[in-house]
Amino acid sequence: MKHLTNTAAEQLVLGSCIRNADALDAIVEKLGAGDFADPRAGVVYSALCRITMAGKQGSVALVEDLRAAGELEAVGGDRAITYLESKGKKSTADVVEAATVLVDLARKRDQAAAAARVARTLAEGGDPIEDLDKLAGIGETNREGWADLGSVLDAIVSGTHRKLEPTLLKRNDGAALLYQGRLSWLAAPPESMKSWLAKLCCVQLMEEGQPVVYLDFEEADGTSCTERVCSIALGRGHSLDTVRAWFKGSDTQPRLFYYRPATGGLSTADRAQILRVVRGQSVPFVVLDGVAAAMGSHTPPLEEDKARDVSLWLAGNVWPLVHAGAGVLCVDHTVKNNQAAAGSYAGRSPRGSGAKLAAVSGTALMAEVRQAGSAWTRGEVDLWLVKDRPGRVQVSSRSGKRLAGTLVSTPQPTNVVECTKLELLSPETAAEQAAEKRWDLIAAEQLCKVLQDYGQPTAKTDLREALNKRRRENGGKGWRGETITKAFEFLQTNGWVATQKVGREETLALVKLYKADLGLVHADDVKGERGGDPY
Repeated sequence: MKHLTNTAAEQLVLGSCIRNADALDAIVEKLGAGDFADPRAGVVYSALCRITMAGKQGSVALVEDLRAAGELEAVGGDRAITYLESKGKKSTADVVEAATVLVDLARKRDQAAAAARVARTLAEGGDPIEDLDKLAGIGETNREGWADLGSVLDAIVSGTHRKLEPTLLKRNDGAALLYQGRLSWLAAPPESMKSWLAKLCCVQLMEEGQPVVYLDFEEADGTSCTERVCSIALGRGHSLDTVRAWFKGSDTQPRLFYYRPATGGLSTADRAQILRVVRGQSVPFVVLDGVAAAMGSHTPPLEEDKARDVSLWLAGNVWPLVHAGAGVLCVDHTVKNNQAAAGSYAGRSPRGSGAKLAAVSGTALMAEVRQAGSAWTRGEVDLWLVKDRPGRVQVSSRSGKRLAGTLVSTPQPTNVVECTKLELLSPETAAEQAAEKRWDLIAAEQLCKVLQDYGQPTAKTDLREALNKRRRENGGKGWRGETITKAFEFLQTNGWVATQKVGREETLALVKLYKADLGLVHADDVKGERGGDPY
């Protein structure tokens, strides 16, 4: 595809950026490292973004950055950088024009490459799902800007056209929320289990034998990450030996590659190590936790509310991981204005510059706490879909927003290691379980009142009879046996009652009076919600 390259434009852009920092500022929000036809030029461009983030500029700083990354010889040595510098121009207008040409050519190359792969795959009898998706998204442009979509239509008519499907972070129903090879974003307030959600995706992939990379910018030693991954894995039924093999490796490489940058931010050497792992291990998923700390740890610090800083950081550190084939999830904070309209940018964005949401090529999610959980109490967090570039995530419409799922955490104390069962439920399943759980909690509260009245340990059989008697006295038909059983389990699991075995009979003693507070409304106030007598 030599006819779709412009070496002079690439050299002019790189040379101008080496000579003049303002040139990079003028194009960094529109031109990416992947837009260069020559991969060596893309490497130089990413390095330019990195030294600019560090407050440096010029050929000397660029050469040293490439040397530290082990990429200097691959781009042609320091003489190549000197040559590029000689091709630069100081006119910002010339640089912007050249960058525009490069972006246009890059889109045409993408289309041509996808079309060639489609033809080759079809000739071999395969199903070119991903390549057809790229073909549909890019189209074929001519000099007048029109697109020829005939090949795409032919694929649709013949039944060979398929949309790119999400495959990462699966719900219990099998539907997934994230895409491999795309940049995704998770923005959430504190205590919304956002890092738990990222680790759940890691565990799901490790279960399938896949390696994952976790870049942690907020923890000092990895203790929290270790505890949570172990807790999730045990909650999903894995043994400690299995988890140990994931961390340490056995006959094969370890599956969890955890990286905590020594300086807080990603240095050139850090990035080089991470890219080697992602490429060498064919890593499908990378977590970057969290964005504010990663940007703020640079010297000088990058500001997340400035589009220029966000674009530099993405170009220098994040997009290389996406281009290496990984689905990258950035874990971030949300805007402080929780009352913002759902359709407005402020109501659906990560904190800081709009360049974050604009950069998302996969999925953007926001978390909203329904019930705050802890190591001892159950929690529920709704996940709202605020952007889906490929458009294939299955959602339900709620209050004018798109609900992608509900993360449910249930602590499960053991004698060895604390473990937590995490479930990512579909919107429909979450709603159904919430309705069922409502009556379990009412029964649990009424059982506590019976025990309080008795004032002594009481057999479960007697408690069932007393509960049903009180219900009938109030005009009801009695409680379902399954509802009472679930209420017993809830009270025992969460320590509201103490259990003792007396012969073959199990007795319960009240530890603390439970009140069925559901967070939004009291359980007793929603009695007729399901219609008729719910018991």
